[in-house]
Amino acid sequence: MFKLGLILFWLLVTPLVLLLSGFLILQKNSITGKLNADASQIGIELNSQNHIDGQVLGTQIHDLRPYYVANFLKNTKLEPYAQLMVETSDKYGIDYRLIPAIAMRESGGGNAIKEVTHNAWGFENGRTVFDSWESAIETVAKTLKEKYIAKGLTTPEEIMPVYAPPQIENGGKWAQDINFLFSKLEQL
Repeated sequence: MFKLGLILFWLLVTPLVLLLSGFLILQKNSITGKLNADASQIGIELNSQNHIDGQVLGTQIHDLRPYYVANFLKNTKLEPYAQLMVETSDKYGIDYRLIPAIAMRESGGGNAIKEVTHNAWGFENGRTVFDSWESAIETVAKTLKEKYIAKGLTTPEEIMPVYAPPQIENGGKWAQDINFLFSKLEQL
């Protein structure tokens, strides 16, 4: 008797499941078609997963680094300066990750300092006061280029003995932290 009940249940439910599945597939295709039509009206091409490939509202994105930096600095005082950090790093020929990583290591992206100092990088053990975030970023990049990179100190391990000498006694924690932050920076 139990087997007969299962067979009857299967015979009744199977057509309903098939009808529902077909309906859902038609709905998905209808929505996808509308999404593609709407996107093409504003000049966006969607791939097969309906993701925008390298474009935001028709603007071609050639450099994702500012987006990486902005995401890395999310909810910090320095988040609005992501583009400037990348441009200034390029201007001085330094790794674009260095300025934001040091700022995160030294001050949580500027959140752990008095904003009037604009010294998120701990220059002179935090005693340096910059006029603005823009001038701070410029000075930090120029200093990193002239006092470190130009002298062959390009990795966090090579920079640390000059930038953060006490950290040598801690087994190189500063350099380890900067390398860890480098790896986090490119994760969206």
